[in-house]
Amino acid sequence: MTADPVTVPPSTTISSAALHMAQYKFRHLLVAEPSGAGKKLLGLLSNYDIARAFPNDFNPYSPEVTEATLPRPVSSIMTRDVITVTPDCAIEEAARVLRSRHVSALPVVRGANLMRIITESDIFEALLGMTGANTRGSKMVLECGNVKNALLLTVQLSERHELPILNVLSYRDPATTDKVTLVFHFTHRPNTDFVQEICRQGIRLLSLI
Repeated sequence: MTADPVTVPPSTTISSAALHMAQYKFRHLLVAEPSGAGKKLLGLLSNYDIARAFPNDFNPYSPEVTEATLPRPVSSIMTRDVITVTPDCAIEEAARVLRSRHVSALPVVRGANLMRIITESDIFEALLGMTGANTRGSKMVLECGNVKNALLLTVQLSERHELPILNVLSYRDPATTDKVTLVFHFTHRPNTDFVQEICRQGIRLLSLI
Protein backbone atom coordinates (compact mmCIF):
# COMPACT_ATOMS: atom_id res chain seq x y z
CA MET A 1 0.00 0.00 0.00
CA THR A 2 1.02 3.60 -0.50
CA ALA A 3 1.28 5.31 2.87
CA ASP A 4 0.06 8.87 3.52
CA PRO A 5 -1.75 9.30 0.19
CA VAL A 6 -2.10 12.85 -1.09
CA THR A 7 -5.58 14.25 -0.51
CA VAL A 8 -7.42 17.47 -1.32
CA PRO A 9 -10.39 19.07 0.46
CA PRO A 10 -13.77 19.06 -1.31
CA SER A 11 -13.56 22.81 -1.89
CA THR A 12 -10.50 22.44 -4.14
CA THR A 13 -11.21 23.77 -7.62
CA ILE A 14 -11.24 21.37 -10.55
CA SER A 15 -8.45 23.38 -12.17
CA SER A 16 -6.28 23.09 -9.07
CA ALA A 17 -6.85 19.36 -8.96
CA ALA A 18 -5.89 19.09 -12.65
CA LEU A 19 -2.69 21.05 -12.02
CA HIS A 20 -1.89 18.85 -9.06
CA MET A 21 -2.45 15.62 -11.00
CA ALA A 22 -0.37 16.88 -13.92
CA GLN A 23 2.51 17.98 -11.68
CA TYR A 24 2.76 14.70 -9.78
CA LYS A 25 1.55 12.43 -12.62
CA PHE A 26 -1.31 11.11 -10.50
CA ARG A 27 -4.16 9.16 -12.08
CA HIS A 28 -6.26 9.44 -8.92
CA LEU A 29 -6.74 12.01 -6.22
CA LEU A 30 -8.49 11.34 -2.92
CA VAL A 31 -10.89 13.92 -1.51
CA ALA A 32 -10.88 14.00 2.28
CA GLU A 33 -11.35 16.26 5.27
CA PRO A 34 -9.79 16.24 8.76
CA SER A 35 -11.53 13.96 11.23
CA GLY A 36 -10.08 13.71 14.72
CA ALA A 37 -6.49 12.54 14.41
CA GLY A 38 -6.96 11.32 10.85
CA LYS A 39 -8.85 12.02 7.66
CA LYS A 40 -12.35 11.09 6.56
CA LEU A 41 -12.62 9.89 2.96
CA LEU A 42 -15.28 11.82 1.05
CA GLY A 43 -14.66 10.88 -2.54
CA LEU A 44 -12.25 10.00 -5.31
CA LEU A 45 -11.22 11.84 -8.46
CA SER A 46 -9.83 10.11 -11.53
CA ASN A 47 -8.13 11.68 -14.52
CA TYR A 48 -11.28 10.78 -16.47
CA ASP A 49 -13.44 12.79 -14.06
CA ILE A 50 -11.17 15.78 -14.60
CA ALA A 51 -11.18 15.37 -18.39
CA ARG A 52 -14.98 15.14 -18.54
CA ALA A 53 -15.34 18.33 -16.52
CA PHE A 54 -13.40 20.39 -19.08
CA PRO A 55 -14.70 21.39 -22.53
CA ASN A 56 -14.17 18.71 -25.18
CA ASP A 57 -11.61 20.80 -27.06
CA PHE A 58 -9.56 21.62 -23.96
CA ASN A 59 -6.69 19.56 -22.55
CA PRO A 60 -7.02 19.75 -18.73
CA TYR A 61 -3.35 18.88 -18.31
CA SER A 62 -1.98 21.46 -20.76
CA PRO A 63 0.22 24.42 -19.73
CA GLU A 64 -2.69 26.78 -20.47
CA VAL A 65 -4.60 25.60 -17.41
CA THR A 66 -4.57 27.93 -14.40
CA GLU A 67 -6.34 27.70 -11.06
CA ALA A 68 -9.05 30.03 -12.43
CA THR A 69 -9.74 28.03 -15.61
CA LEU A 70 -12.45 25.89 -14.01
CA PRO A 71 -13.33 27.21 -10.54
CA ARG A 72 -16.01 24.65 -9.71
CA PRO A 73 -15.19 22.52 -6.62
CA VAL A 74 -14.11 18.92 -7.02
CA SER A 75 -17.03 17.91 -4.82
CA SER A 76 -19.25 18.51 -7.86
CA ILE A 77 -17.57 15.81 -9.97
CA MET A 78 -15.94 13.37 -7.54
CA THR A 79 -17.13 9.80 -7.08
CA ARG A 80 -18.82 9.67 -3.69
CA ASP A 81 -19.64 5.97 -3.47
CA VAL A 82 -15.99 4.92 -3.34
CA ILE A 83 -15.03 1.25 -3.41
CA THR A 84 -12.64 0.65 -0.50
CA VAL A 85 -10.84 -2.15 1.29
CA THR A 86 -9.55 -2.60 4.83
CA PRO A 87 -5.87 -3.01 5.84
CA ASP A 88 -6.31 -6.76 6.41
CA CYS A 89 -7.67 -7.38 2.90
CA ALA A 90 -5.70 -10.12 1.12
CA ILE A 91 -3.68 -9.04 -1.91
CA GLU A 92 -5.51 -11.47 -4.17
CA GLU A 93 -8.88 -10.13 -2.97
CA ALA A 94 -7.79 -6.55 -3.69
CA ALA A 95 -6.73 -7.65 -7.17
CA ARG A 96 -10.09 -9.36 -7.70
CA VAL A 97 -11.97 -6.21 -6.67
CA LEU A 98 -9.86 -4.01 -8.95
CA ARG A 99 -10.56 -6.32 -11.90
CA SER A 100 -14.23 -7.05 -11.25
CA ARG A 101 -15.18 -3.45 -10.49
CA HIS A 102 -13.04 -2.01 -13.31
CA VAL A 103 -11.16 0.39 -11.07
CA SER A 104 -7.42 0.96 -10.80
CA ALA A 105 -7.13 2.20 -7.22
CA LEU A 106 -8.62 1.26 -3.85
CA PRO A 107 -8.51 3.55 -0.81
CA VAL A 108 -7.68 1.61 2.34
CA VAL A 109 -9.86 2.61 5.28
CA ARG A 110 -10.29 1.59 8.88
CA GLY A 111 -13.75 2.55 10.02
CA ALA A 112 -14.32 6.01 8.56
CA ASN A 113 -10.64 6.95 8.54
CA LEU A 114 -8.51 6.93 5.41
CA MET A 115 -5.32 4.96 5.97
CA ARG A 116 -3.61 4.36 2.63
CA ILE A 117 -4.28 3.57 -1.01
CA ILE A 118 -3.49 0.52 -3.13
CA THR A 119 -3.22 0.75 -6.91
CA GLU A 120 -2.73 -1.62 -9.82
CA SER A 121 0.99 -0.78 -9.72
CA ASP A 122 1.15 -1.83 -6.06
CA ILE A 123 -0.51 -5.16 -6.95
CA PHE A 124 1.98 -5.74 -9.77
CA GLU A 125 4.89 -4.94 -7.44
CA ALA A 126 3.55 -7.36 -4.83
CA LEU A 127 3.17 -10.07 -7.48
CA LEU A 128 6.76 -9.56 -8.61
CA GLY A 129 7.92 -9.91 -5.01
CA MET A 130 5.81 -13.02 -4.35
CA THR A 131 7.08 -14.79 -7.47
CA GLY A 132 10.70 -13.77 -6.93
CA ALA A 133 10.80 -12.05 -10.32
CA ASN A 134 12.88 -9.22 -8.87
CA THR A 135 15.58 -11.53 -7.52
CA ARG A 136 18.22 -13.64 -9.18
CA GLY A 137 18.07 -17.40 -9.09
CA SER A 138 16.68 -20.41 -10.89
CA LYS A 139 13.05 -21.36 -11.50
CA MET A 140 11.85 -24.97 -11.75
CA VAL A 141 8.30 -25.74 -12.92
CA LEU A 142 6.85 -29.16 -12.06
CA GLU A 143 3.59 -30.92 -12.80
CA CYS A 144 2.32 -33.43 -10.28
CA GLY A 145 -0.77 -35.23 -9.08
CA ASN A 146 0.10 -35.22 -5.37
CA VAL A 147 1.11 -31.75 -4.18
CA LYS A 148 2.11 -32.87 -0.69
CA ASN A 149 4.53 -35.53 -1.92
CA ALA A 150 6.08 -33.19 -4.49
CA LEU A 151 6.55 -30.46 -1.89
CA LEU A 152 8.09 -32.81 0.67
CA LEU A 153 10.43 -34.36 -1.86
CA THR A 154 11.63 -31.03 -3.21
CA VAL A 155 12.17 -29.60 0.27
CA GLN A 156 14.18 -32.69 1.29
CA LEU A 157 16.28 -32.50 -1.87
CA SER A 158 16.89 -28.79 -1.38
CA GLU A 159 18.21 -29.45 2.13
CA ARG A 160 20.35 -32.38 0.97
CA HIS A 161 21.88 -30.35 -1.85
CA GLU A 162 22.07 -27.15 0.20
CA LEU A 163 19.90 -25.37 -2.32
CA PRO A 164 17.78 -22.72 -0.55
CA ILE A 165 14.20 -22.24 -1.74
CA LEU A 166 13.24 -18.59 -2.18
CA ASN A 167 9.54 -19.14 -2.77
CA VAL A 168 6.96 -21.66 -3.99
CA LEU A 169 3.78 -21.13 -5.99
CA SER A 170 1.13 -23.63 -7.04
CA TYR A 171 -1.85 -23.46 -9.33
CA ARG A 172 -4.28 -25.85 -10.96
CA ASP A 173 -4.97 -25.73 -14.68
CA PRO A 174 -8.76 -25.90 -15.25
CA ALA A 175 -8.12 -28.05 -18.33
CA THR A 176 -6.31 -30.71 -16.26
CA THR A 177 -7.98 -30.73 -12.87
CA ASP A 178 -6.10 -33.83 -11.74
CA LYS A 179 -2.73 -32.09 -12.10
CA VAL A 180 -1.14 -29.25 -10.18
CA THR A 181 1.69 -27.05 -11.36
CA LEU A 182 4.35 -26.19 -8.78
CA VAL A 183 6.85 -23.39 -9.33
CA PHE A 184 10.00 -23.40 -7.18
CA HIS A 185 12.38 -20.46 -7.14
CA PHE A 186 15.87 -21.39 -5.90
CA THR A 187 18.93 -19.29 -5.15
CA HIS A 188 20.79 -21.12 -7.93
CA ARG A 189 20.22 -23.85 -10.50
CA PRO A 190 19.61 -27.44 -9.24
CA ASN A 191 22.23 -29.96 -10.35
CA THR A 192 21.61 -33.06 -12.49
CA ASP A 193 21.23 -35.42 -9.51
CA PHE A 194 18.56 -33.15 -8.02
CA VAL A 195 16.55 -33.09 -11.25
CA GLN A 196 16.90 -36.82 -11.91
CA GLU A 197 15.61 -37.69 -8.45
CA ILE A 198 12.56 -35.48 -9.05
CA CYS A 199 11.83 -37.26 -12.34
CA ARG A 200 12.35 -40.75 -10.84
CA GLN A 201 9.49 -40.07 -8.47
CA GLY A 202 7.06 -39.64 -11.36
CA ILE A 203 7.01 -35.84 -11.19
CA ARG A 204 7.06 -34.18 -14.59
CA LEU A 205 9.63 -31.43 -15.13
CA LEU A 206 8.08 -28.73 -17.33
CA SER A 207 10.92 -26.24 -17.35
CA LEU A 208 14.14 -25.28 -15.59
CA ILE A 209 15.67 -21.87 -16.16
